[in-house]
Amino acid sequence: MDYITLTGVRAEGTHGVLNFEHAQPQPFVVDAVLYMDLSDASRSDDLADTVSYAQIADRIVSVIRGEHCDLIERLAQRIADSILLSWRVKKTIVTVHKPQAPIEQDFGDVSVTIERAQSGYEEQSTPTAASLYTAQQREQESRTADNDQQPRVHTAVIALGGNLGDVPQTFRTAIVAMDAVAGNQITGISALYRTKPWGVPRDVPDFFNAVVELSTTLDAQQLLESLHMIEAAHGRTRDVHWDSRPLDLDIIDFDGSTNDNPGLTLPHPRAWQRAFVLRPWLDVNPNAVLPGNHGGVVAELVESAPDADGLELESTDWILGGIA
Repeated sequence: MDYITLTGVRAEGTHGVLNFEHAQPQPFVVDAVLYMDLSDASRSDDLADTVSYAQIADRIVSVIRGEHCDLIERLAQRIADSILLSWRVKKTIVTVHKPQAPIEQDFGDVSVTIERAQSGYEEQSTPTAASLYTAQQREQESRTADNDQQPRVHTAVIALGGNLGDVPQTFRTAIVAMDAVAGNQITGISALYRTKPWGVPRDVPDFFNAVVELSTTLDAQQLLESLHMIEAAHGRTRDVHWDSRPLDLDIIDFDGSTNDNPGLTLPHPRAWQRAFVLRPWLDVNPNAVLPGNHGGVVAELVESAPDADGLELESTDWILGGIA
């Protein structure tokens, strides 16, 4: 398989078992190999067909400067997780060097190397439901695309919710899956919020919530169908409408359009009264406006939302594995 090698990414962080290592920054150096198919990029000469190694370097530095790890093994895992957020990267090998490790004997370097891959990845893997859907979309686009006209690009706001299992990790994999659908590109990811149960029985776990903004060449119905597939892949069932769930993906806004179709009402009919949707939306678009009869400036709507007092900021760096 093709690969990109990123060598010698340096930053200071507070990682180590000893007490002084919790407070005193020291240098860490990271090497990363990103395994992926580069055939599209080699033909198109387009950054959209590969990964930005500048973005990968930024993620590595953010993890090094971020949450404390006692072990560089754990630091390497968090870096690998951040790299695998890019769906094109199928596998990565990460080496973390700790050149100033507190060792009494003379030494040149100490490092840890780990190898990690996308969940379910195999060299000769069977296509997943998401990859089959993407292939179908690409085939349809190739049959119907007008060579003289670019497909229309839409902007959609998607709300994520869930309260079963490792919800932050579920959100991370769902975002990778959304970005992997042909025609989609994630353009914004909010902070992570914790919400007291609202509209469901009170003896259920707290919910986590976030919002992503994406550009897409899919129409609203096609986008909804892809979201339902991603939900189902994460164990979501629709037997009970108001209940705990591992993952809930809702289209909140699509190009600022309005639609009364019962199968896909736009904007989401209850978005105006949900702080757990409105507040994360402001993270990705501080000037957001909700269309429709109950619409308005989102910054104003969130202040009067009935659940505003029960919303807590959980993490700003969760997308990089910033919480347990």
